[in-house]
Amino acid sequence: MIIHESLIELNVTSKNKDEIIKTLARKAGELGRVSDVAGYMQAVLAREELFSTAIGYGIAIPHGKSSYVKEPFIAFAKSQEAFSWDSRTDQEVRLIFLIGVPEERANDLHLKILANISRGLMNDSYRERLVQATSAAGIVTIFGEMGL
Repeated sequence: MIIHESLIELNVTSKNKDEIIKTLARKAGELGRVSDVAGYMQAVLAREELFSTAIGYGIAIPHGKSSYVKEPFIAFAKSQEAFSWDSRTDQEVRLIFLIGVPEERANDLHLKILANISRGLMNDSYRERLVQATSAAGIVTIFGEMGL
């Protein structure tokens, strides 16, 4: 499965985008989905420099295509409070989805994952359930219902 309970961080208190991405990337490294966390982080932060991945509805979807990603994944974090994801926008976020895709499968898989997340999150019910969820198992169930 593309998401795993150990890739979920509930109750994030940091309001620092880089710290949250690093926390999630480290989890992916610990699970063996990323071979070099620093290298993967560099790809994600380079993407963030191009433009913000905050998409509205309290959601950010940072992502990186990298040769350091061994197996595709989605890591998820939920912040206690909404906060400004990027100083270049006024978008506040609370739900963060970090996507990792191996570079050689980047084009098709990356777009498929983004499309599935976006389609699922158009549904108010899924967003609200993600905000209300209190366990990693509950988050995994919701992701499954979203087709991820």
